[in-house]
Amino acid sequence: MLELVRELALRDHEVRLVAPVPSGGPQATEPIPHVVFRYAPVLRHAGVRPLSYLLSSTVALARQMVEWRPEVLLWFDSPGQIGPLLCAGLAGCPIVLFANGLPAEEVRGVWQWGPLKRLLTSAVKTAARRAAAVVSICPEITDWMQSAWGISADRCHTIRNGVDAVRFGPQEAREARRGLGLEERAHYVGFVGGFFPWHGLEMLIESVPAVLREIPDTRFLLVGEGQTRAELEARARQMGLQEVIRFPGRVRFDEVPRWIAASDVCVVLHRPTRLYPGDSMKLWEYLACARPVVASAGPGYGETVEKIGSGVSVRLEDPRDLARGLVGLLKDPEQRARMGKRGRDAVVAGHTWSARAAQLDAVLREAAGRT
Repeated sequence: MLELVRELALRDHEVRLVAPVPSGGPQATEPIPHVVFRYAPVLRHAGVRPLSYLLSSTVALARQMVEWRPEVLLWFDSPGQIGPLLCAGLAGCPIVLFANGLPAEEVRGVWQWGPLKRLLTSAVKTAARRAAAVVSICPEITDWMQSAWGISADRCHTIRNGVDAVRFGPQEAREARRGLGLEERAHYVGFVGGFFPWHGLEMLIESVPAVLREIPDTRFLLVGEGQTRAELEARARQMGLQEVIRFPGRVRFDEVPRWIAASDVCVVLHRPTRLYPGDSMKLWEYLACARPVVASAGPGYGETVEKIGSGVSVRLEDPRDLARGLVGLLKDPEQRARMGKRGRDAVVAGHTWSARAAQLDAVLREAAGRT
């Protein structure tokens, strides 16, 4: 969201962004020219946080709608945050709904209670029907809205994730490993991102013994935090792999390119736990860093790397096929270099945040002309 907002500001948009107060305080967010932050306080306790942000963000947004009277309300939807819907009529401006999930697929905890889930679904449905345009990172979400809710196809747009190709650029692997305190001469397989059920990292751990039989000095870097981390660490210990699988935890955003650069091969796996595949931001970051990718077969993953020629596709939830793909690339440095270059070239040519903002800019300008 911040990357898109930054690029929109460079395209002569004046932006006021209503967002939760960062955990490190307002000073934790880097200032962006022509973007004014309006922070809403949040109670950071399980189950309370969504409701507290709903209330505080609604008040903050209502003030902006009345005082500033924007030309377009751009709503980055998180299922359950219906404040923009409550405030939409205050300025009488069109809505552009950026929906990357559906409540029935995304909500957790108390929000899964039937009446609450139906209320959230009804709110997003109402917003989609009122919106001048609906945007998503994958076409499956807007296709579903068209068939289930009757949203017209001419108001639906797909704008995929992107990457800052300057921040995420090629680095020499051994230099990156040296800076991270890693063994320089080993082979490394990397994953950098959130640990969630749909990322299928269990399959990566199951593939490790087969990879080690072929290339004993391989090491695995699973960088990040999330719902499944404890289970993954427990499984690695159970299999006796704690010495070859490293869990560095959450790292600062500016350190992410170095962890990617330390890897010879990166993985983007997908377990179909939802009706839509999403669009992996980490995939574009890996490619921008000129690293070949082993990805699960399917839209937005294996199909993408195969089309670009920047990696290999492996069968869904098949550890043996994943091991085959990893071993093949780890044994072929020249192939890795060719794939890495093709991935980097593809990103620079059309998958940067600047390119994504150009698409969003066109949607916003069209929406501004509608009532």
